Amino acid sequence: MNKRFAAVVVLFILFSVVLSRVMKPATVQAAENLMTDVPAKKPAADAQVSKDFIRSQTAFSVRLFQKTAIKDKNTLISPVSVSLALGMTANGAGGTTLKQFENVLGGNIAEMNQNSAILQNRLQSIQNGKFQAANSIWFRNQNLKVEKDFLQKNADYYGAGAFQLDFSSPSASDKINGWVKENTGGKIDKMVGKIDKDTMLYLMNALYFEADWKKPYYQYNVQDGTFHSPAKDRTVPFLHSDELYLHDGGAQGILKPFKDSRFAFAAILPNSGTDLSTYVSKMTGDSFTKLLGSSDKETAVCSFPKLKYEYGTELNGALKALGLTDAFDDRRADFRPMGSSPNGPLFISNVLHKTFIQVDELGAKAGAATKVEISATSMPIPNRNKIVFDRPFLFAIVDTETNIPVFMGAAYNP
Repeated sequence: MNKRFAAVVVLFILFSVVLSRVMKPATVQAAENLMTDVPAKKPAADAQVSKDFIRSQTAFSVRLFQKTAIKDKNTLISPVSVSLALGMTANGAGGTTLKQFENVLGGNIAEMNQNSAILQNRLQSIQNGKFQAANSIWFRNQNLKVEKDFLQKNADYYGAGAFQLDFSSPSASDKINGWVKENTGGKIDKMVGKIDKDTMLYLMNALYFEADWKKPYYQYNVQDGTFHSPAKDRTVPFLHSDELYLHDGGAQGILKPFKDSRFAFAAILPNSGTDLSTYVSKMTGDSFTKLLGSSDKETAVCSFPKLKYEYGTELNGALKALGLTDAFDDRRADFRPMGSSPNGPLFISNVLHKTFIQVDELGAKAGAATKVEISATSMPIPNRNKIVFDRPFLFAIVDTETNIPVFMGAAYNP
């Protein structure tokens, strides 16, 4: 691809049942989209995301990042991707299981569905660049009954396709992985290996971002410098520019718009003497929002390293730590509104998350527009804020309309 910055994310939730007998092989079927005749409702073009939803989503984003971040290791998650996948799953939950989904994500399921639909629709309205969000449900064609209301809600609010497959066929994984590859710009091509005989259902979300900076960096704005990684110092290319200045009591940062001002890139450097993990542990949704709002018109001279890395993690432990416990317990999970199997109750057995990011002179595959004022000299400028991101820092790709982080990462080794 001719774009130099890319960010893609895939998340899938794997459902299993407790088997009471060995499953018999079924006839191989094509991956027919069962949602073809289920029209999805689209929110009004002028519909707005509620303030309560924005607040709860930002809080969820920060809490999830805190539970997944690993000290001294590069991290990258998409809270929006996780939220969309969990929102789909919550439409199949009942009782205490549903209440835990609502507590973790914030708000009742009806409000969550409505606001998720509006947010997804508005994020995809990017004019300069690309934001692609895709959702799908894949389920076994034998020993599983899927409730129509569950499929209808996920068509209405998430635009999800539903596919019935013979999971015992080797081609089943190929079909699912093909869908992933198609919806991540070819960046992620394998999320499913051999499908376990206990697996009944997959719920999947894929995001793909693409955007250029409002003003690209020129050759003379890229110079090698030293980045102090935890393990050892490294020489890496740094991008030099003048950016909107962010600040709070514990950190400084910059906000860099993309061509489409709906999105921007934020980078946050903890004050000297405070390591990144300590700063992250004290963050809240409100403090993150306040930091993004501190930019005003003040600017800073910035030196920022080019980034490129992949990340993958299971989210089971993080989600349990946030309070979503019953969904992973085969004795407590209540997914009867989703479907049923004679083999046993449905429960979540695995949540997998994969991401990729690349930041360079031209921009990023993410929606956002940013003005980059590029300095042609390295001479010191008096009375100016100056930030050199030469040690571990936090970054995010944010929706500037809501300040919800679409992506959030920690760079320990760019």
